[in-house]
Amino acid sequence: MVGWRVAALTVAWLVCVPAQAQAAGTMQDCFVDLERGTAAEIVCDFPLRPSPVERAELETQTSGFLKDVVCTVSIRIDRALIAEAVATTDYLFQAPPQPTSCTVTLAGKSGPNPTPDKTIPITGTFAPKVTIKDGIAIQATPGLAEVQGVSRILSVPVVAYVNRAHFLREGMLKIVNAWMVHMRNLKTKAG
Repeated sequence: MVGWRVAALTVAWLVCVPAQAQAAGTMQDCFVDLERGTAAEIVCDFPLRPSPVERAELETQTSGFLKDVVCTVSIRIDRALIAEAVATTDYLFQAPPQPTSCTVTLAGKSGPNPTPDKTIPITGTFAPKVTIKDGIAIQATPGLAEVQGVSRILSVPVVAYVNRAHFLREGMLKIVNAWMVHMRNLKTKAG
């Protein structure tokens, strides 16, 4: 039973990563730098945290085992990679691995021998890959790898699940296509 809960926790943590981002200060910095920056690299920390509804859902899915998860993706990507992906009609975009660190809070035990909540650090990398055909993103994967902080027995199937999950891939495609349209519109307006 505990193994199932840890597996559910790990899946929940990894699935949560693309959840609603909060802490708008650094998130906003990432979008502003992406759109208006002029440096050779886009460099920012992108915070990820589930919304209260998502957090409640994760707690329910893990039988109360998971209480919270907070992640930060440390983004450092050459601006030329992004510009080429937006400007080229057929392109395979492959981001270099982006370090991700998370703090997962597990529920303590109540009852006669209570224990406090436990916080576990988990790290990994994301290296998103997007295939663009005729100016439209048609395939995407998060490229999750190098998960540390949980056993390999748990991390290997979770990495496979996250990288193959249809809803994550579809979400990435929607975001990438909307962003490419936005950037192309800006370029057209600029002349």
